[in-house]
Amino acid sequence: MSMRSEVSLDMSQNPCFFFAADQNYFPYACLAARRVLDVSGPIKGFLLQTGAGAKELEVAERLLGSAVSILDVSRFMEATDFNPGHLTLATYIRLFADQLPEFEPYDRIVYADSDVLFNRSVADLAHTQLHAPLLAAHDEQSYFDAKYRKHLPMKPGAPKFNAGVLVFNMPLVRREGLLQRTRQLSSQHTYGLDQGALNVAFEGRWQTMHPYWNVMTNFSSQISFGKSFARHFTRGKPWSQRSIGVEPEALAIYRQLAKDTPWAGHFARQPRFALKSFTRKLDAITGFLINDEKRKRRSRFDAEQVSRIFADHADRFMMAAQYPERVAGIAR
Repeated sequence: MSMRSEVSLDMSQNPCFFFAADQNYFPYACLAARRVLDVSGPIKGFLLQTGAGAKELEVAERLLGSAVSILDVSRFMEATDFNPGHLTLATYIRLFADQLPEFEPYDRIVYADSDVLFNRSVADLAHTQLHAPLLAAHDEQSYFDAKYRKHLPMKPGAPKFNAGVLVFNMPLVRREGLLQRTRQLSSQHTYGLDQGALNVAFEGRWQTMHPYWNVMTNFSSQISFGKSFARHFTRGKPWSQRSIGVEPEALAIYRQLAKDTPWAGHFARQPRFALKSFTRKLDAITGFLINDEKRKRRSRFDAEQVSRIFADHADRFMMAAQYPERVAGIAR
């Protein structure tokens, strides 16, 4: 983060952070929350879960202590009568942040997916000056493929954010009913599930997040793990059979976090980071041979340069730019 961002923190807000998971992702949410505690200044945390067993809860309480409150929201979510489609109810927990009584005292709420590993204090993110209902990072994949604008009822050139790391400005979110609107759209299952619904509901109402707070994989990002403020494993997961794009240093952190827990064996496999780099190098060739615009754009993508552009936007507290793929210089 640039020096301007360092000094442009709003310390007047009362923030918290939270992860949400079902029983399958609960171990990874616990480790992600533990990592937040290890790298962050004082900030209250929550882990909202559905279906976690007694043994896993015991491990989680030992790892997180009193700094992170573990809440079973199963009954709350079931009482909403929300139709999750083919996903679990836990996927939509973040859409109810305005209704959960535990969040009522907080003006800023940082949400992160369970596959996000923080390298910097989440308190810095929570205290960023925010002049819109939402702070989010551009979804890199939208630079390469803008078809989402045809599938979602959005204006020409509308940008798209990735919902893996979000900061909600709760007074504005509540006042404008934006999460209520998101729930209505998401329940229709016609807008790409929760992320699509969030983008439609918050269109024109989100501020650019420094891209280092949500460094995604997806065969495109070239920002190193060491530079990222938060690493989002959007392709291969550190615990998956095919951990494509997972850096060795990131896997080492997970192994340390999971040490002396029943989850240590989830990270025994070797990462396959080189395969991602090799695949990315083929984009220019294959894009030319088969005249594929998506691959051509990806071959022109320079993560360092694009990050500098949108980091400057973040420093100036700008709303998300229209036609970000053109602003980034990868679309003609």
